[in-house]
Amino acid sequence: MSSQNNWNNPDMYYQQPQSSAGGSYGAQSYSQNSASAANAQYAGGPGYVYQPLPPTNVLAIVGMCASIFGFISSVFIGGIAGIIMGHIARKQIRERGERGDGMAIAALWVGYIGTALWILFWVFMILLYVGLFAVLFAAEGAS
Repeated sequence: MSSQNNWNNPDMYYQQPQSSAGGSYGAQSYSQNSASAANAQYAGGPGYVYQPLPPTNVLAIVGMCASIFGFISSVFIGGIAGIIMGHIARKQIRERGERGDGMAIAALWVGYIGTALWILFWVFMILLYVGLFAVLFAAEGAS
């Protein structure tokens, strides 16, 4: 019989264990366990149990979003809120064993850098306008 005709025969690839007739040292006879025979439909390999991951700290997520919003928009209060929430989130993560420490650190970095850049931008703009008004009033007073 060729293997092409038996492609759907599951017993074709299964070989029964060979028992040694000579009774050699250490020879084992294989028999089916009665406990697994009763539950053959449920018998399977060893079960793997995966531990659930700890939850991600919500304050770290909100703090990162607030920091990004504060960095993108000119509302640097969002960056300050992200900084505060990032510090609180890091404390909660240490106490509770939650995930999200990377997001809390990102909220801190983005919040600090974004807030500093926006404050520098607004200080520069105020000084520019004050300088322009000073030049205009000086030119007007001279004439």
